[in-house]
Order: sequence, then C-alpha cells, then structure tokens
Amino acid sequence: QLILARPSAGKQWYQRRVRGSRLRELAEQEKRIRTRLELQEVERQQLHIKAAKQQAEKEEDEKFRQEMLAKFANDDKIEQMNAQKRRMKQLEHRRAVEALIDDRRKRFEAEKAAEIQEIEEENERQRIRQKIIEEERQKLLQEHAAKLLGFMPKGVFRDGQDLSLFDEEFRTNFEPREVDYFDERNW
Repeated sequence: QLILARPSAGKQWYQRRVRGSRLRELAEQEKRIRTRLELQEVERQQLHIKAAKQQAEKEEDEKFRQEMLAKFANDDKIEQMNAQKRRMKQLEHRRAVEALIDDRRKRFEAEKAAEIQEIEEENERQRIRQKIIEEERQKLLQEHAAKLLGFMPKGVFRDGQDLSLFDEEFRTNFEPREVDYFDERNW
C-alpha cells in the first residue's frame, strides 16, 4: 500500500512564495511591455500630428499663394494686357506673394524664438531660485545643526558636502557609530 505524504507546511509556504514571486515578476514584465507599447503609440501619434501639421501649413501657404495671385490678377486685369506685360506682371505678383509668405514665415520663427527665449529665462530663474534655496538650507544647517545634534531625522544632510560645512568635532559626533550590543561598555 502506497501512502502519499502531504508536503510540509514549510514546503507549501515556500511554493506559494515562489509562485507569488513569479506572478509579481510576470506582472512587472507585463507592465513594462505595456508601458513600452503605450510610449511607442504616443510617439507614433506625435509623429502623425507633426506630419499633419506640416501638411496643413503647406496647404495653407499654397492656398494663400493662390488667393494672392488671384487678387493681384484681378486688380491689374492681367487678361487685358498683352503677353509680355502679362508675363512681367505675373512675375512681379509671384515675387510679391513670395515676399509675403517669407514675411509670415519670419514672423512665425521670431515668435518661436521668443517662446524659446522665455523658456530659457524661466529655467534660469528656477536655477537661481534653487541655488538660493540651497544656500538658505545650508545657512540654517550651520546655524542650528549643532544645537539639534542627535535629534535630526535622516535626510537632513544630503551628502558629505553638507557635513563639510562643520568642524571636525561636529562631524565626529554626527557620524553613525557601530555599537556592539554585547559589549558591556556600551551599556
């Protein structure tokens, strides 16, 4: 007679733990893949929007060109002029239209450059603001850290540079000590 032994509770716990770990890894991997696919979709949409915008700008320029040529032709009644004068007038009109389009393009570029300049100025203001905040933080540390030694939470000192603001005695007292709890001198 064959008796099947039940797995021990520890083994069952371990198997559940391994299964849970695998499920978490699969979920994380699925999440990474989903995120990557979403980013690719967003990038594809942005490229599509950019292409559509460029196409719309080209169509708008062409429409503007045709409208202006028609307007100038109507103004000068090109149909009534002889062939040579007509060609000269059409060439003059094309140049005028191209100058108008070029002027529009320059205004657009100037507006874009102004926007970029504004963003750069804002970034510079933020950098200066962060510098002032950091200087004030260091000043507060210098003024009050010695009084609060032993009561400061983790993260007040970001790095060794913050500690370099203080004298050797403060740094020695601040550095974490390794304590041997089995040594009677530490009690």
